[in-house]
Amino acid sequence: MIAVGVVGGVLALTVLNTDEDANAPEPGAALGSTGATATTGPTGVTSSSTLDYAQVIPQPIDGPLLGVNLTAYTRDGYSQPSVRQAMMTLAELGSTAVTLVPTWYMKSANANRIAPDTEKSPSDESLVAAIGMARSAGLLVVIKPHVDVIDDTYRGDIQPTDREAWFRSYEQFIDHFASISASNGVELFVAGTELKSLSSETDRWREVIRTVRDRYTGPVTYAANWDETDQVQFWDELDAIGVDAYYPLSQEGSGEAPTLKSLTDAWRNIADQLRAKSEQWSRPVILTEVGYPSQVGATAKPYEVTDQPVDQGIQALAYHATFNALSGSDWLRGISWWSWRADPSPEENLDIDYTPEDKKAQGELARGQWIFEG
Repeated sequence: MIAVGVVGGVLALTVLNTDEDANAPEPGAALGSTGATATTGPTGVTSSSTLDYAQVIPQPIDGPLLGVNLTAYTRDGYSQPSVRQAMMTLAELGSTAVTLVPTWYMKSANANRIAPDTEKSPSDESLVAAIGMARSAGLLVVIKPHVDVIDDTYRGDIQPTDREAWFRSYEQFIDHFASISASNGVELFVAGTELKSLSSETDRWREVIRTVRDRYTGPVTYAANWDETDQVQFWDELDAIGVDAYYPLSQEGSGEAPTLKSLTDAWRNIADQLRAKSEQWSRPVILTEVGYPSQVGATAKPYEVTDQPVDQGIQALAYHATFNALSGSDWLRGISWWSWRADPSPEENLDIDYTPEDKKAQGELARGQWIFEG
């Protein structure tokens, strides 16, 4: 995860040594260093926001951003020779972008510090190498830093004992990757992902976003979990509404097998909700994640891998339905599927996991992306 690496190393050390104990203007308005601009957002709350440079919000987003979240959970995971081939394969499948997901960790759900894990977190050098490989394949790059917990507590359930200390640590973490993104000219930066237990802290997240914009001048979003989008009230500080779209499309135990029509209809209802959200905040939507494991029941609980047997057919059907419902949506600027693995471990059961690689869903990914682009 170069000059950037040196800066990153200093920031990482700062994080490791940490003690554990305004609405933006309406679209088209510029923020500048001349002072704060008072605005009224969709919620009717008036506040102020100031940046150190002139910037128009929302910024346009290159797109459509179509592709996958390419995940790595080892130090050199993003610099493996197989990653270059993965980038070429994704481009051949009609992808226009790849989302890279560097992950730092909390020791427990109640910890106040976020830091890189020496074995699990991709290094800065590895991350920068992956950016270069994506460029060589003609792909745009999205950087989406994740916070995970070593004991596998879901990030949306964390409860730091000192929220102020946690946010200070988080700002160091996010500044680190905003700096790398700026130095490498990535096309989109994600300032947070699925931090539902903390995303109601609207003013604090506005500060986080300003920290990002002080480093990175490209478009910025936040990746809200599918059941979190209404809670987030700082969309007006961002350039797009990011959604990790693990919406259930069918009912478990209903006795009826999902069909292409039933899944497409379910997605169209969800699309209506997302379009309304886009209109409410005058921001486009990006599906920062969407995915289905290749196993029985995938469309009933797309947000988890269960102990159900392999079923590549339902995964492929869900991909088909998603593209059926969403292609041609002018409010949607991208779809990034979860996930494609850069460095799978022998312990992982990829047969039932989310990756579409070498499965029926890979063909649906290619078909859907070509149709989406028109």
